[in-house]
Amino acid sequence: MMAPVFAQDENFCHDKESCKEWDELVQKYPHSMDIQRLHAVRIGFYKKIEDGTISFETARDAFNHLHDTVIKKAKKEQNQFLKNKQL
Repeated sequence: MMAPVFAQDENFCHDKESCKEWDELVQKYPHSMDIQRLHAVRIGFYKKIEDGTISFETARDAFNHLHDTVIKKAKKEQNQFLKNKQL
């Protein structure tokens, strides 16, 4: 999975490469609700940052928390899959 979009202090709202990577990711995994959710939150936070209704720092922290939660869930599911495969 990709690194958090708000991993640094730089704002990537209009970064074409980052947008392209996310577009490719949601196309590659159209049935992954975790990826779809992260993508939707990313878009929403960018809109809110642009509108001035949320600070970049708040959006970054909230997105990174959600991203970490998704990563932990994926690792847990992977571990469970591997454990079941060994049985």
